[in-house]
Amino acid sequence: MTTLSIVVFAALSASGDRAMVAPIGPAGPFADLHYRLAPVLVKAACWLAAGCGGVGVIAGLAAVRRGWRPRPGLVLAACAAATVVFVFVPPAASVDVQNYAEYGRIVVLGRNPWVMTPQQLYLLHDPVGLLRPPQWRTQPTVYGPVATALEAAAARLGGTSMAWITFWIKVMNGACYVALAAVLDRLAGPDPARRARAGLLWAVNPLMLFWMVAGAHTDLLAALPLVLALLAGRALRKPGAGGRAALAGAVAGALAGIAIAVKVTFAAPVAGLAAGLWPAVTGRRRAAALAAAIVGAALVLAGGYAVAGKAAVRSLSQRLSSANDSFLPLPGTVYHHQALYAAVLLAAFLIVAGVLAWRMPPGPADLPELRPMLICALAVVLGGIVQYPWYDAMFFPLLALLPASRLDTWLVGRTALISILLLPGVGITSHQYREARVAVPVFMACFLVSAALGKLQPVEAQCAGVVRGSGM
Repeated sequence: MTTLSIVVFAALSASGDRAMVAPIGPAGPFADLHYRLAPVLVKAACWLAAGCGGVGVIAGLAAVRRGWRPRPGLVLAACAAATVVFVFVPPAASVDVQNYAEYGRIVVLGRNPWVMTPQQLYLLHDPVGLLRPPQWRTQPTVYGPVATALEAAAARLGGTSMAWITFWIKVMNGACYVALAAVLDRLAGPDPARRARAGLLWAVNPLMLFWMVAGAHTDLLAALPLVLALLAGRALRKPGAGGRAALAGAVAGALAGIAIAVKVTFAAPVAGLAAGLWPAVTGRRRAAALAAAIVGAALVLAGGYAVAGKAAVRSLSQRLSSANDSFLPLPGTVYHHQALYAAVLLAAFLIVAGVLAWRMPPGPADLPELRPMLICALAVVLGGIVQYPWYDAMFFPLLALLPASRLDTWLVGRTALISILLLPGVGITSHQYREARVAVPVFMACFLVSAALGKLQPVEAQCAGVVRGSGM
């Protein structure tokens, strides 16, 4: 199932069908067959790929509980191979990566992407601006200074070619994806079952591979430093850390700051990391680590947003006021009052976080900070008014390190469901959003009721022995 999902997703992307791939111009290195498929065939293939991807992950996790142990090296090799394939097919299922290229190009031209819009770049008859997608043409960038710097680097490498700029963005995402898989494998430790679980939920998860690498969404650029901050923070709990506490705190703080400076919503799991580490670090080490972490994060954020300025906040507020792609059936007045919008978001966050804090299974003993991080990540994603499937990159790496529970099925199924609703992805119709505004609230209601009733309990392995598989 997993292999079939990856193959179908790659084939759909390589077809270059306009329902899957937006125009990016000529001269790129992508394997684009320029083949047009019947719309019903494209939709059926998308459903097949997303459905098989979800089923494959869930079935793999069940096999691990029964004793299957794929070789970690083979899992990482398969991750790298799939990543390369998805890097070299055209960017698929959304226009976001084209928007990233526009913003990077604006920086290269010496303009401010938090002020200048893709439409203004289009009016300059810039070669990249002429290919601007219509969906965000009047929206300045809503991403942080680190994401924008990486987009600018890709734009410098790609020159005046939209295709080449998007290619370099995909290369960055591909490198981050494989690096994150390797970090998760290390955090999982020597236990083969934990390593297999990390591999299935991230490294060879077709849904994450497709949205993060083929779609090249910038959320991945924040997920990597977030997990690296978790790795750095682990050093604070080691006996005898002593004088290294300040260094570990500074590194963790800087990495956390980078994650937030990519996408501001990552402040939620960063807060969870801080809350989880606080009781684990005592005495003088706590004060030194706390001070160093604050300084590290502040330097990154202050430096970055000194460049972005107030325009970055204004741009984000403008984006939040849009009701076009809301996934919740809210009254129109919510979007016209920022205070009301913020209150709805806060209420949803607190409800989801409260239920999960009460009922979510415990985290691993060696990573006590993982549970509050995952609670905060799930609260901000599941409680969000906009819930695209690539937002789930915030919580899948954390879920991959959590012991097996029924939470796995809920979250993998959720990502597959939203993917099915939104694919093929380019030119999402109002009808698709109407379907999402039914499916997402129904899912949330069922999920929260199930969680409140204690149905997210850990799933015990059904086989005590370890079966060492020779393959995936």
